Amino acid sequence: MSDDGRDVLYSIFFFFSGIVSFFYGFNRLRRKRLIENTPTSTVRGLALGLAELCGKARKTALLKSPLTQTDCVLYKYLVEEYRRSGKSGHWATIAKGDSFYSPFWLDDGTGSIMVFPKGAELVLPADYRFSTGLGRSLPENLMAFMDGNGISYRGWLTVRRLRFTEWYIKEGENVYMIGTAGKSQEHAVDYDNRQKQLMQRIKELKEDSQKMREVDFNKDGTIDAQEWEQAVAKIEMELAQQLVDAPAAENPVDLIVTRGEEEKMYMISDQSERELLNKLAWQCFLGIYGGAALSLGMLTYLLFRLRMFGCR
Repeated sequence: MSDDGRDVLYSIFFFFSGIVSFFYGFNRLRRKRLIENTPTSTVRGLALGLAELCGKARKTALLKSPLTQTDCVLYKYLVEEYRRSGKSGHWATIAKGDSFYSPFWLDDGTGSIMVFPKGAELVLPADYRFSTGLGRSLPENLMAFMDGNGISYRGWLTVRRLRFTEWYIKEGENVYMIGTAGKSQEHAVDYDNRQKQLMQRIKELKEDSQKMREVDFNKDGTIDAQEWEQAVAKIEMELAQQLVDAPAAENPVDLIVTRGEEEKMYMISDQSERELLNKLAWQCFLGIYGGAALSLGMLTYLLFRLRMFGCR
């Protein structure tokens, strides 16, 4: 392809990128205005519908973040590999996950309400980052994660170029959220029964030699503390998923916060409302004005190029 043809293709790509950025900016603007116009409520005074809450996170189940084994109430992780394609390259996702299936409590001092994170937009700064590179080999915690999930991390004579990112909210951290408060009939909660189920699952695991061999992730013939913690955490996650999917039953929880059917706005963050609004303001400005400027600039360039072609 000639340089002229390549320039035109790049211009078309950036033209449509500007349009996407423009509409993304308006999406951020809508979220910003919705947050500004929604008053902060207390758990005690909470009404059904869209609500804004601030409080401290409390756990309903023991969760450990997969990459760093950090005790938390909510986590999300991403593992990427750098792959080359000709002269260029890109980061491709090879593993990702979250604990959105596991609810947690939000306590604001006036009361506590259960939060179901599934469907939420997490606005969190990364708590852990690691990239392989020259002189940087994988630490033990990441090797255990990769081995436990059956993901190869060794390339030809060296470790593959990998990037690890993890986000989490610890118990006791301040949390800001805006979501829909609703009745909890569809989310049955029976903690005593769930604890009994956990003990029964652990007992069954110990009595099953085949499953115990599967717990030995690194296949060294012994199950160390980290491997056992991962196995128990997996059982906890399975039970938490059952909690979310459970049918209606006797339920001591009256209200929950989740993503609404009509109002899709659902955001969870460990930043303050002011910090979120400042961040959204910048996203609005860059998206709307930056996107418009990029598209207009590319359109002007394309018209100029087409005029040049027409004059030849």
